[in-house]
Amino acid sequence: MMSSDYPADLYSPLHRGNEGDEAFYRAVCAGAERVLELGCGSGRILAVLAERVTELHGLDSSEEALAIARRELPASVVLHRADMETFDVRGGFDRVLIPFNGIYCLPDLASVRRTFVQVEKALAPGGLLVFDGYAGDAIHEDDSFADGFDEEDEIATVDARGRRWRVRERSEYERSHQRFTVHYRYLSEDDEEEIVTTIRHRYLRLGEAFEALEGAGLEPVVVHGDFDQRAHDSDSGHMIITARKRA
Repeated sequence: MMSSDYPADLYSPLHRGNEGDEAFYRAVCAGAERVLELGCGSGRILAVLAERVTELHGLDSSEEALAIARRELPASVVLHRADMETFDVRGGFDRVLIPFNGIYCLPDLASVRRTFVQVEKALAPGGLLVFDGYAGDAIHEDDSFADGFDEEDEIATVDARGRRWRVRERSEYERSHQRFTVHYRYLSEDDEEEIVTTIRHRYLRLGEAFEALEGAGLEPVVVHGDFDQRAHDSDSGHMIITARKRA
């Protein structure tokens, strides 16, 4: 899922997911007939599921991202333009997925709660919600993450819009709000064009994620710390939660 301040054709070449996440979500969806991805963006995860799932749906608020997905994905994949908090898609899904920090794009905990309520409605009894984000507790409790801006660093070179771009990143952290605002500066190597884009994340701590799930009628089943399915602990870099709709 992208920020509305971030053009899809610039986002997709840089933000390619986490190592192992595509294989993880393939495994999660093994045997599932109806799957819905929230915050599907341009369809990276949908693409690896398209040949394995009988009925596959993706939802995103960005029409620009969905336009890319329509070009890249099989016509059998059903795409919806809607917000995670308010979507209305016919229920009965075996899996609902929110990959790659998508849940962190919601502005506050109330929005997360509303999203989980919608997910509960969309799932079949016994169906699973699976979502991932970086480990919020580890960051929140690490005093080396100071409030304010860090220094801008060059992080990648990408191809987009028929040109090559050097990408520089600068983050602002607000611990009291559990919020990162990350600015990406794209510098064209072919001319002097410069484009600045932004992602805003409000990360979740494990306890509040559980509280929001349980309040929506979703029972936490397991928390993984990485996409190889190792157990989550205080040293984990990721928080990957599976929750089940009560039968």
